[in-house]
Amino acid sequence: MRAAAQGTLLASIARRLTAATVGMVALAAAAPASADPALAQVDAIFARWSGKDAPGCAVAVSRDGKAIAMRAYGMADLEHAIPATVDSIYEAGSDSKQFTAAALLMLARDGKLSLDDDVRKYLPELPDYGATITLRQMLHHVSGLRDWGSLGALEGWPRNSRTANNDDVLKLVAQQKELNFAPGTHYLYSNSNYNLAAIVVARVSGQSLADFTRDRIFKPLGMTQTSWRDDYHRLVVGRTGAYEASAAGYRNEQVIEDAYGNGGLLTTVGDLVKWQAALDSDFFGKGFVAEMERPFVLAGGIRMAYGLALVGGDHNGVFEVSHSGSTGGYRAWMARYPAQKLAVSLLCNTGEADTPTLGRQVADLYLPAFRAKSYAPRGALPTGVWVDRLTGFPYRFAADGKGGMTVNGRALVPVGPGRWQLREDVFAFSGSALVRETREGERQPFDHVAAPVADLAPYAGRYCSDEVASCITVKVDGARLVFSGPRWSGQPLEPAYRDVFTGDAGALESSFVLKFQRDAAGGVAALRVGETRAFNLLFRRTG
Repeated sequence: MRAAAQGTLLASIARRLTAATVGMVALAAAAPASADPALAQVDAIFARWSGKDAPGCAVAVSRDGKAIAMRAYGMADLEHAIPATVDSIYEAGSDSKQFTAAALLMLARDGKLSLDDDVRKYLPELPDYGATITLRQMLHHVSGLRDWGSLGALEGWPRNSRTANNDDVLKLVAQQKELNFAPGTHYLYSNSNYNLAAIVVARVSGQSLADFTRDRIFKPLGMTQTSWRDDYHRLVVGRTGAYEASAAGYRNEQVIEDAYGNGGLLTTVGDLVKWQAALDSDFFGKGFVAEMERPFVLAGGIRMAYGLALVGGDHNGVFEVSHSGSTGGYRAWMARYPAQKLAVSLLCNTGEADTPTLGRQVADLYLPAFRAKSYAPRGALPTGVWVDRLTGFPYRFAADGKGGMTVNGRALVPVGPGRWQLREDVFAFSGSALVRETREGERQPFDHVAAPVADLAPYAGRYCSDEVASCITVKVDGARLVFSGPRWSGQPLEPAYRDVFTGDAGALESSFVLKFQRDAAGGVAALRVGETRAFNLLFRRTG
């Protein structure tokens, strides 16, 4: 088709579409790079995924609800050599949560429920923990409910290693006799909150979350390529593969779960532009977005940045509302900058993609210029082992020999006097005190601990749990302890501090902390096992 004829056709189409769609069509039709000088810089950001032998990403930048830049990189399907396009369908990981939260908020505004209702009103299967857990606390991740993926890992089945649906999640969570913490006292990300929320939507509305969101969100916004992975066997035309890099090359890491609400949204960057525009315009009614973005105040008075699956915070002097996602080999990130009427939507099908970093690099091309301050470390470095007071996980701080510092082998960046950053967390040292500050707003104190004792024999034994289908055997192997459990065997344990060890389950890639408990006589009687989002599960000694 000649350029003039093509332009006439596009103009004709554009007159029949909404203003937001006009921008997307023009860009999807490969507008010349000269239309936006920043596009070359966007291309440079994703250059490593521009070839035909690797998966990649799709990204959209929108302003005032209109797409001003859309790009796709890499391959949608490596096995069939299908390149990615801006219409390729990816899974949005935990970015899906904001749609689940929106569904519950809609039911609240319909008068069908209150976000301050006790979750047991709708899910009586859950045990009474002696304190009310509200729907609102679940959506803000302050419920204390253990994450079902972490519980599955303790059974030998970490996320995406078996098929599970929301009923399976409910059953597993209902088996828990304890919480990670008292509701409303701490923030901890737990996918269980949103799988249970999906069940509540179904029980209150009479529709599955998939059907409810289709009728109340996707259709009204024209999100025609968006659905849920509530049946992973279902054929989805245009869906990309999902991949993880390995020493032998890329491997398939497609999602094989039917559990959804915590993740599972199948969508395109073009459809996400429409969703972001709806939030910017308060499409669903006055005050809807304010409620989505409203932070939660913990019992101790700490104001959380995490709203209803939207995290508000500063980015280079600009207010940002964002969330990231990760499931299988998919990665995602979405952000809005309300004052600038700017939004970025990013979807990738490779586990290598650090989407928050990539997305913010793109956003910076369209936001006001900012010059980051640099800080030189001063004074003695706070080395040694420090322990998260809530979880018991140890953090080993060490000098890197170059004037810098690492934690658990990962480099820290100085961001102020006594302040060191790792991705979105800041470790703040003041004298003999250490606090970890998360982007979501949590301020978790740490304790400095001494080296562990050397006598290993008292720890050896077999320990079993009533809350997960799992037993763990601990043995002395020369000068170290090893532990075995469901689907892993003979994994070494690293001493952390008194009566506490850390380890992982080898190929299962799950990090554990094992805290041995002693009885009144000083003998080892039990074991408390924690994973990153499920703490202190009791394993009683059986032999």
